[in-house]
Amino acid sequence: MNRILSDAPTSYGTCDPDFAGVRRAFENNFIMGDEIGAAVSVYHAGRKVVDLWGGLRNQAEQLPWQEDTLVCFMSTTKAIASLAVLSLVDRYGLDLDKPMAHYWPAFAQAGKAGISVRCVLSQLAGLPVIDAAPAGSFYDQDVLEQGLEVQAPLWEPGTTPCYHSFTHGPLCQKLVSLVTGKSLGRYLREDLLGPLGIEFLIGLTDEEITRCADLVFSDGIPTLMQMRQPDSLLHRAWRPVQPINEVMNQAEFRRNEFGSGSGHSTARDVAKLFGLLASALCQPAGTNAVELLSRPVLEDAITEQWDDVEKITHRHFRYGTGFMLNNAYFTTGPNQRTFGHPGLGGAIGFADPVANIGFAYAGNRIHAIDSTGPCAGALIEAVYNSLTHKA
Repeated sequence: MNRILSDAPTSYGTCDPDFAGVRRAFENNFIMGDEIGAAVSVYHAGRKVVDLWGGLRNQAEQLPWQEDTLVCFMSTTKAIASLAVLSLVDRYGLDLDKPMAHYWPAFAQAGKAGISVRCVLSQLAGLPVIDAAPAGSFYDQDVLEQGLEVQAPLWEPGTTPCYHSFTHGPLCQKLVSLVTGKSLGRYLREDLLGPLGIEFLIGLTDEEITRCADLVFSDGIPTLMQMRQPDSLLHRAWRPVQPINEVMNQAEFRRNEFGSGSGHSTARDVAKLFGLLASALCQPAGTNAVELLSRPVLEDAITEQWDDVEKITHRHFRYGTGFMLNNAYFTTGPNQRTFGHPGLGGAIGFADPVANIGFAYAGNRIHAIDSTGPCAGALIEAVYNSLTHKA
């Protein structure tokens, strides 16, 4: 039975008294932040200290958000796709500094023979578009892969930061498939996350679809507005599925494996995942009981590759090898070693190896924001205030 934590009808779950400020911020988001349904979770030093959910998962039918409600984490999915590729270093001996074409020979076409796996994961490959993939080809992975094989880089690989908003997922998916013989979603379920009891689903079953929160898109979302501009690079990148916001509540989208944005999970599982990564870096080398990545691979992955204004959305990012790093857009507390990824409209997951925090938040109101946003921002601020007071 869910325990109501206050008189507010939107707050269920558990919250350590030391982190009561997070509960207050979460409830205030429903009062002031135009939330419909949402969840937030925090792991500290390997212990779950916040696990809250509330509101409605389906506004039209007035269905309440449940403990196991799944929500689309949008581009936070990219961090999980990157995690899967990085895990291949430990499990299969993948070399991040070898060319992608070493694993995917057909990728060498059109001047891409020298592009390394690291270059791809670091958003430096110059491949934000798939020009050979026509409108409506989104669900045809063969078309997307073949389009990437013949796609020429838009500039010299390694020279120009550009967020691979659409293509990051398909690139990771192909590499995971070639190395493991499994799709990205299946590899996560069977090998990487499922055995740890972590549910991050890319490609849902019919039963899992019944647990999904329905998304509601606010007016004026900057990214979607830019996608609608025919002369924009973002429009060109997302041509295989336009407009994206009109398909994301459809069963076909949820069943599809799209490593750039169709990952569904709970805040609890995403926070647990990032909590494991944070703890792995907080403890003496070799002592962590659960390893998603070995410590050398993880330290390498969060080493800054660039800090600049990127080309597709013209935002200032910091990036490692596969993870976004704390920056003015991805604002994740006071520690510069935090890493993870945001998602459209406010979803976010990150690890802080300094404070030993794993954090995740997502809701079904896709807010008109172009940053971490006020809802996640208030929760993150409350987490660090709680840590200060606890100390």
